[in-house]
Amino acid sequence: MTEFVRLSLFVLAAHLAAGGLFALAFHLRGLRALDAAAHGTGIAFRLLITPGVIALWPLVAARWRRAIQGGAFPGGLDGQDSPRRLRSTHAFAWKALAVFVPLSVAAALWNRPLENRGSQLKGALPEGRIGPNPAALH
Repeated sequence: MTEFVRLSLFVLAAHLAAGGLFALAFHLRGLRALDAAAHGTGIAFRLLITPGVIALWPLVAARWRRAIQGGAFPGGLDGQDSPRRLRSTHAFAWKALAVFVPLSVAAALWNRPLENRGSQLKGALPEGRIGPNPAALH
């Protein structure tokens, strides 16, 4: 099991490293090719989209390649999807994530082994004590 975890973390690290390098090239050249409206945007916009570019770099690279070759892609000026449809899809994704992420965290906390619950509190209080000394508070 630990080998699987190590391999998974290595693959994730490699994906993120490649995404970081891709994001640098994308910000220098690719953003203008994909979206003419992004020309002249400030650093705040570029910082805002960078995590998504790093995480989704294979998809962004495919769109960038199609844009260079002159092909249409969803969301592009010649694409089939209207900006309104894309915005509604994004709104649905945000709502789904707003429900899914807290439920996932709650499920993970609920299903963790009993011996790990409260392990952060061990050693925080002297043995036999469960709270502050009432006599010391007066």
